[in-house]
Amino acid sequence: MKFRLLLTSLFVFLTIALKAQTIKVFHENKIGGFVLYANNGELYPVSVALNLESSNLFFSGGGKRIFVVPPGGNRFKIGELSVIDGSSRYTFNYKFISTMGDVTITNYDKLFQYDLPFQKGQKFMLHQGYHGVFSHQNENALDFTMPEGTAVLAARDGVVVQIEKNNTESCPREECSKFNNYIVVMHPDGSFSRYAHIRYNGTPLELGNSVKKGDVIAYSGNVGWSSGPHLHFVCFLPGFGTANSLETQFRVEEGNKVVSLQPGNLYSREY
Repeated sequence: MKFRLLLTSLFVFLTIALKAQTIKVFHENKIGGFVLYANNGELYPVSVALNLESSNLFFSGGGKRIFVVPPGGNRFKIGELSVIDGSSRYTFNYKFISTMGDVTITNYDKLFQYDLPFQKGQKFMLHQGYHGVFSHQNENALDFTMPEGTAVLAARDGVVVQIEKNNTESCPREECSKFNNYIVVMHPDGSFSRYAHIRYNGTPLELGNSVKKGDVIAYSGNVGWSSGPHLHFVCFLPGFGTANSLETQFRVEEGNKVVSLQPGNLYSREY
């Protein structure tokens, strides 16, 4: 029997998450065919979109092409390729793209009430809101104007899955987004939140730490794509090509009032 194989991999860089995923897709021989596996070295699920082409081979996954590899998954079985006619030539090739998180999620908590990401007794202005003209085009993100060194609190429970805290440079141009310092937290429903522009070495947390809403997770800064000291906050669901940013509701004032934050308004936290 003769066969031809081509394997390529493409890693997706998201405008929100920025990091390529540590994912490996590979195959091993079996009697009468092959088995496709994936290794995921991340702390979160990684979604893989598989482009599989074959002849004289049956794929156990049928027409399925999206696979979600669990966090820390080793030798996660994607499917098997079995030779249909052993007397004939067979071929296969595959390539894939990957992205952080589970792209199949549809039942996330749309009504969750987030806490303001700063301490009791403080108030800050929302400088830029959803689809802002400076840097939030086509993104449901929020920018709180706040002095450097302000304590940043978790707005929701979760697990820290990405951290960048070693950058020091900044400028008011998109090219400086590569210098952003940030923390990404995965929530229990599979969504994520990202806290960006924290100061150099501005978090005590490590990857894998659990956080509760109200925990101090970082200190604000003016690093990366920034025109002044502020905290950038966005919640998102994973997607191929770009993440899907989410609209969020926040508890304000005494905590019994829930609103969608609007740019130009001052918001206080008294809870």
